[in-house]
Amino acid sequence: MSNPRLKNREKSYASSNKVINKTREDFKNQLFSYAKSNFSDQIEDFSDASLGGMLLDFAAIVGESLSFYVEQQFNELDYQTATSEYSLINHLRKAGVKSDNSSPSSAYVTFYIEVDIDISNKKEIVPVTNQLPIIKKETTLTSNSGIKFVLEEDVDFSKSYDKITISEFDDNDNPIKVILEKQGLCVSGEIVSESFQFNSDTDANFLSYTLSNDDVTKVIKIHDEEQNEYYEVEYLTQNTVYVKNTQEKTDFFEVKPAPFRYVIENNFDSGFSVIRFGNGKGKELEEGILTNPEEISLPILGRDYVSRTSLDPKDLLSSDSLGISPAGKLVTFKYKFGSGSSHNVPAGSIETLDNLIIAFPDSSDQNSINNLIVSNSVAVYNLEPAVGGSDGLTFEELRNQIPIALKKQSRIVNHEDLLSRIYTMPADFGRVHKAAIIENPYTKVSKDLYIICKDSDDKYVYANDALKVNLSKFINEYRLIGDTFNIIDAPIFNFSIFLKIKVSSNYSVKNVLAQVTAKIYQQMRFETFQIGQGINVNDIISIALNVPGVSTINSNFKNVIRSVTTTIANNGSTYSDNLFSTYENYEDGIVYPPRGGIFELKYPELDIEIINS
Repeated sequence: MSNPRLKNREKSYASSNKVINKTREDFKNQLFSYAKSNFSDQIEDFSDASLGGMLLDFAAIVGESLSFYVEQQFNELDYQTATSEYSLINHLRKAGVKSDNSSPSSAYVTFYIEVDIDISNKKEIVPVTNQLPIIKKETTLTSNSGIKFVLEEDVDFSKSYDKITISEFDDNDNPIKVILEKQGLCVSGEIVSESFQFNSDTDANFLSYTLSNDDVTKVIKIHDEEQNEYYEVEYLTQNTVYVKNTQEKTDFFEVKPAPFRYVIENNFDSGFSVIRFGNGKGKELEEGILTNPEEISLPILGRDYVSRTSLDPKDLLSSDSLGISPAGKLVTFKYKFGSGSSHNVPAGSIETLDNLIIAFPDSSDQNSINNLIVSNSVAVYNLEPAVGGSDGLTFEELRNQIPIALKKQSRIVNHEDLLSRIYTMPADFGRVHKAAIIENPYTKVSKDLYIICKDSDDKYVYANDALKVNLSKFINEYRLIGDTFNIIDAPIFNFSIFLKIKVSSNYSVKNVLAQVTAKIYQQMRFETFQIGQGINVNDIISIALNVPGVSTINSNFKNVIRSVTTTIANNGSTYSDNLFSTYENYEDGIVYPPRGGIFELKYPELDIEIINS
């Protein structure tokens, strides 16, 4: 069954690029000239009703049909003109576009616990040490709308907490209990585990397994019955991974051999993810994957000069294996799935704990009465809305991902590389809707990276701290040493359109005003505007003048675009508090947003006002 996201994507043949560029009549005329020149002594009558005319018609039909299929197949070779689902998927895979899955949302959730006060400390109010817990990652929460969230990192109250508040006094008004607060990063989705017994494979095939749920956002862990852990790699030829370790509160990466490895292949038809393993026998683990670094220097030994030599860091690694196969083993898959724009829940909606995973590192009795009381006191609440969730990519968005994917590389060298990394960021990090890089006016060392997200109502919203931390961690793995980016919220500037027109006397004023409003909204496509892009007032005037019944425009061009900050009383929605001056930002018929800003026509039905004057 075809993916509903890929339906209604066929283009008409008439709009495709023609290669031969001949119609049936062209073929027929060319065949007629050829027949008259070479077979005039055999056939003299080539009229439509004659035998010669029939032969010409048959040959012309064959030529036209072959021309159609040749042109169609030629168009399928280019991702820009490909129309079939099969060809598009092949182009996506060749370009390295991994997935069109939706992305989850993320939010910092505040965790609250109530503990006893250490009465032995007479100088200050401090909690009892052995009651301070660690709320473990993979603790699950639920929003009021039923959206599941998973804690991505430990919330360790034993090391620190953000706020302390006295919650209970004894009969002598001495404080005896306090409430501690600390935030933790939570990402929407559900965690599941499933196992599969692979048959023994004597042909050394690349075994695969399709996960049971679609919209998989993260594969957490894969291990077999022998507790061998399989690592995700970009390609099966990659035989090492970088593993994050923590030592003395310092995080660092180390190169680790990955004989057990897999790649994730996404099925664009169904939205399901396929785990594909290597084909090695696995009887003996390869040793010495890290080679001797001195071998790299052999080509320049004995020289008293050094040429400009291209080096590949992967030259340090050597392996002929494509990974060990799980043939004959029971493999367990643990992963997270579920995402979409509906996961962008508002502030104050995440307040239910589903599965609390808690530990008391300084307590010898994990199940003591006091520890159980602390566990039962845990509460959660999100002070900020969850953002970053988005639905699966549309047809045009998928097609537009191909040139971005073709330009991808392992390092961020220029602005184009940075934007490509941001827009193709893995779904687990959330999704930035628009981004722009602007030179910092005060220093040449760093640049300003402006970003903006969208909420579940498809309105612009500022990225929360959780998404910014995710973005920072993601691009930090690819940026060059010395590159510095300041991640800044792109200011949202809500605007309205006010236009005075003169409707001709023989037209309905109401119908003409409605048509002008609809045409401006449809043709301007304000939702596609990028950060820093201005509004062309001349285009708005031109659209209005081309509507039948509009005779003149009576507006001052500089008054067409207006800044809006008024609260809408009808539904309680509000505009952004950012103001801009049309007169100060008007240049050559275009109104530009202030530095790093983005324009938003938030409520088209209210913000486009057309009157007859």
